[in-house]
Amino acid sequence: MRKHFLISSLLVLVLGLILSGCAGNETNTKKEKIDTKEVQQMSAYIGTDACITCHSETGQGFAMTSHAGIFKSLDQYNTDFKQMVNVWDGATKENPATKAINLEDTYGVMMDSYVVGNIDGFSQELYRVASLEKSEQGYELVAASLKDYNSDGIQDWSAKAYSCAECHSPGLVAQGLGIKNLEPGISCETCHGPGSIHAQTKRKEAISINQNACITCHTLGQPSETEDGSSLIAENHYGTRNWFASDHYTSGYVNCLSCHTSHEVNKEGSMLKGDNFTENCASCHKDENFDIEEIMWKNPTDLHDHVTRDHSFGAIPYEKIGDNPETKEVEITDPKIIKKLKSLIK
Repeated sequence: MRKHFLISSLLVLVLGLILSGCAGNETNTKKEKIDTKEVQQMSAYIGTDACITCHSETGQGFAMTSHAGIFKSLDQYNTDFKQMVNVWDGATKENPATKAINLEDTYGVMMDSYVVGNIDGFSQELYRVASLEKSEQGYELVAASLKDYNSDGIQDWSAKAYSCAECHSPGLVAQGLGIKNLEPGISCETCHGPGSIHAQTKRKEAISINQNACITCHTLGQPSETEDGSSLIAENHYGTRNWFASDHYTSGYVNCLSCHTSHEVNKEGSMLKGDNFTENCASCHKDENFDIEEIMWKNPTDLHDHVTRDHSFGAIPYEKIGDNPETKEVEITDPKIIKKLKSLIK
């Protein structure tokens, strides 16, 4: 660890001297360009507290967003996590391990629902070790899943594999120097990349500032194909994938940050530039009226908002995809739309 720290510090110092030398030369009116990707590979994570030392107003705005609250620490809940429970490895089918754990030792809670932690000796790195259920008193702890593992007629506490970390708690799976400085959830460096060199040099090019971070997570819902190839089945997080079919995307003039904010919320608490959907559209389409339920349809059987609103903005209308409204999934059976979506899968 000390070796990595020394290497990181040396890289920051060397690049800092180079960049500050370029910037400090008053006769050089044009700063030397630097490769953001290359710099990011040499940078170390420094943590949100270090970022808001300079960007305090931005930090305050970000704290109000849904991204900031996507993964919370245990102390933000009026719930007694100091409980010993015996859990089984629900990710292993044959001869699953079992272990007594203290829920107080977990990392935190995703989306006010999943209590996430690591269990030594289990097959996976991360687990949903428990769940939270809303009650009149606040939240109650319950098992992530129940199963009678030892056939004694009693339902045992089962820990389920946690596969949401990449987007819902990226700090738990990040790689690189300084990862211990990261919060478990979404933080400044989740989207902007490691910031040690940026903090040293103040150069914007030393961090990522584009929509790539949005695309990485918000288009993960790739639909699966049925065995006979006649249909596509879409489940969680599917809606924003259709962004690639929209006129907004294909025009090349509009991106995620044209409509959305990243560091603040509007009056409704949403990460939109306008105070509501209508106002957002009107910023460009001043003389047109849009029905959000039509051009940004939702899966009618999705009761828990697992499937985001469609982002094709009319290019893929709900009534044409051939969905069965009685099922949880979104079935896409129209051959023309299937062909279009397959061409967009990246």
